[in-house]
Amino acid sequence: MTYFGNVWNAHVIEELPGGNDLLFVDSVIAHEITTPPALERIEREFGGHLFDPSSIVAINDHVSPAKDAATAEQARRLRTWAKAQGIRLYDIGDNGICHVLAPERGLVVPGTTVLCGDSHTCTLGALGAVAVGVGSTVQGGAMLGGSAVFERPKVMSVYITGALRPGVTAKDVALEVIATIGVAGGTGYALEYGGSVVRTMSVDERLTLCNMAIEAGATTAIVPPDAVTAAYLDAAGVPASAYARWMNFDPGGAAYDASITIDGAAIVPLITWGTNPGQSTTLDGCIPADAAEQTLAYMGLNAGERVSGRDVDQVFIGSCTNSRIGDLRAAAEILRGRHVAVPTIVTPGSQRVKRQAEREGLHDVFQDAGALWTHSSCGPCLGMSMGVLARGMRCVSTSNRNFPGRMGAGGRVHLASPPVAAASAVLGHLPSSAELESLAASVACA
Repeated sequence: MTYFGNVWNAHVIEELPGGNDLLFVDSVIAHEITTPPALERIEREFGGHLFDPSSIVAINDHVSPAKDAATAEQARRLRTWAKAQGIRLYDIGDNGICHVLAPERGLVVPGTTVLCGDSHTCTLGALGAVAVGVGSTVQGGAMLGGSAVFERPKVMSVYITGALRPGVTAKDVALEVIATIGVAGGTGYALEYGGSVVRTMSVDERLTLCNMAIEAGATTAIVPPDAVTAAYLDAAGVPASAYARWMNFDPGGAAYDASITIDGAAIVPLITWGTNPGQSTTLDGCIPADAAEQTLAYMGLNAGERVSGRDVDQVFIGSCTNSRIGDLRAAAEILRGRHVAVPTIVTPGSQRVKRQAEREGLHDVFQDAGALWTHSSCGPCLGMSMGVLARGMRCVSTSNRNFPGRMGAGGRVHLASPPVAAASAVLGHLPSSAELESLAASVACA
C-alpha cells in the first residue's frame, strides 16, 4: 500500500457510505481568521467543550499585528479562547505563518493527521503527515469531537527523477508539476512525492513542494519520512519514538491510482504569466498563442510575446511557500551588493526565521539593497496588509496564488522562486534566463 494509504487507514474510525471515512484527527492548527466562527458555534451549541485542548495549537498569523479594529477583534478572540482553554498560543512576538511555525516547533510528526482552516495545510505533508485544509465547520467538528468525515482521496505518485540543474528550486519543481497535471489534475487525489530529486531535498524544500499541491486541485500532498526528516525533527526536539513506526517506508510495489514521472534535469526556472499557477513558462518563453483573451486582458499581456523584459511595480519575497531561511538566503545572494529598482518587501515566515536571518546578517543585505524587511505575516500574500497592489500594478511574488485580485483588486501577480523574484527586484523587470544567470554568476565570483 502507499505510504499515504497506510497513514490514512491507521486513522479510520469507521467506514461510511459513499467512499467516506470517519477519520481520527491528531491535531488542529487554529488561526485567527477561520477559527472564530467555529468557536462561536461550539460555545453556543456545546458549552465550549473541546475533545482534547492539548491537541490544538493557536496562532495569530494572517494579519499580525492587526491592521484595523476587525482584525484586532479576530486576534483577541483567538487569544482569549486559547488562554481560557489552556491551548498553546503563539502570539505577536513569538508567532509565524502557521505552515512555517508548526514544523519548526516540532508540532507536525510523521504518521499523524493534521487539520487547519487554511487551504495550504497540505504544506505539512512534507513531514509525512496527512495534512488537510478544511473550512470552519469541519475544523470546529474536529476540535469538538476529535474526528472528521472525509471522502477518501485516491493517491497519485509524483516521481521526480535525476537531479536539478544549478539555480532550479523547489518552487520551480512545484510549478512544473502543476503545469504537467494541470490546475485541476490533482482533484480527488493526494500527491505522494518520491524520486531522487525529492530524496535530496531538504525538509524546507519539501515544504515548498507540498505547499502548492492544492494549486493542482489535490486534497493534499505527502513525502514519506526518511533520514532527512528524522534529522529535521531531531533539531526541532521531537523524540524518535514519536514516529519510529513510520520511518523507512518502502513504496515499492504500491498500487497507485495514478502516476507521473518528471525528469528533474529538464526543469528550468519558471514564472507564471496568467491568472492561475498552471499558466507558467520558462524565463525566455512566450505567452501561448491560444491564451484566453480574458486572462490576457487582466494581465495586460499579448499572446505570443515574451514574458521577459516586462516592467514590474513591486516584488514580494515571503508567504508560506517561500519564506524559510533557505529562501531568504537564496534571495539575499542575488541582492547582495546591489540595489532594488522597485519596491521590494521581504517577509520572514516566522519570528524564529527572522532571528536566524538577522544572526546571518541577511536583514542588512535586504535593507542595504533598499528592500523592506518586515515581521512575519500572511498579509502581503493574500492582499490583506503590507503590500496590497493597486489596479494594474504588476508584482513578482514568491507566494502560491496569482488569481485575479489575489494581492489587491486588479493587481497582476507573477509567481516565481526567490532568486527570480530578487532578480526582478534588481532589474525592475521580469528577467531572461541570461540575466538571471549573470546575476547569479557575479555572486558566485564575488
